Amino acid sequence: MKEAVILILSILVCYLLWRLFSIKYTLKKAEKELREISAEPEENRIVKFPVPDKMMEAFLCAVNENLEEIRKLRITYVKKEENLKEEIENISHDLRTPLTAILGYLKMMDTSSMSREEQESLKIVRKKAEELQKLIGQFYELSRVSDGNFQMKLEETDAGRILRECCLSHYGLLEKLKVELFIPEMPVKIRGNPEALTRVFVNLLQNSVRYGQTELTVFAENKENEAVFIFENDIEEGTELSDPSRLFDRFYMQEASRTKGGTGLGLTVSKYLVEYMNGKIWAEYKKTGQKTYLQITIGFPLIFF
Repeated sequence: MKEAVILILSILVCYLLWRLFSIKYTLKKAEKELREISAEPEENRIVKFPVPDKMMEAFLCAVNENLEEIRKLRITYVKKEENLKEEIENISHDLRTPLTAILGYLKMMDTSSMSREEQESLKIVRKKAEELQKLIGQFYELSRVSDGNFQMKLEETDAGRILRECCLSHYGLLEKLKVELFIPEMPVKIRGNPEALTRVFVNLLQNSVRYGQTELTVFAENKENEAVFIFENDIEEGTELSDPSRLFDRFYMQEASRTKGGTGLGLTVSKYLVEYMNGKIWAEYKKTGQKTYLQITIGFPLIFF
């Protein structure tokens, strides 16, 4: 009798160990397949392999149903995103021509017979029309660079020279700030696109003017295997964000930019362009004495020659 009990217990233990091993093996296999599927979500794959029992089979069925639902939602989202981009492009195109004509007529208007009040009103109308033109342009630019099919030709580029030229050509824009430039005379070579780099640097200079209080410092340097560009300006006390990466979100604007013609798109476009050039961009705050500084840094892989 004792031997029979031991035999039954041994069989039960062996069965439980086999069950444990089977379930562990199945879960590992499921994890591996799910990782492969998540790496290529476009492919219409399911988790499929032999399962030890009905319970695990039901589990895998539930996983596959959820995968199918996620795919459907993704397809719907991609279609909506594509439709939105197409609509933005069409609207931007439809508005550009009449708005350009309006601005042309506003500039041609004879103001000599107008009262001072009428002249001021005309200035406001022209300024608002220019802001609208800028917004439409950035809408169009964002729709292009956020498109998964957007392509950019990369070539050996002296980013230091382009930064220096941007600062000099926008000297009038920077007049309100005390500006210090630390840009080396020697080339800072990266694989980039000159037009895209110019757009990024100009966007960051405009951002510095918009948020800056009194100072702007621009650095460019070769640091280990990276070309690093830093835009640092003092900001109004208490305007720091708990998460400075939000500055790169679409349409995000701090209160200061709402009254200074900001669109909330410049830094978003810059981030896309930097990443297309295999770079990275981030923002952080620094405290020096009584002042708080916003520091936006860009890093690109260096070209050695």
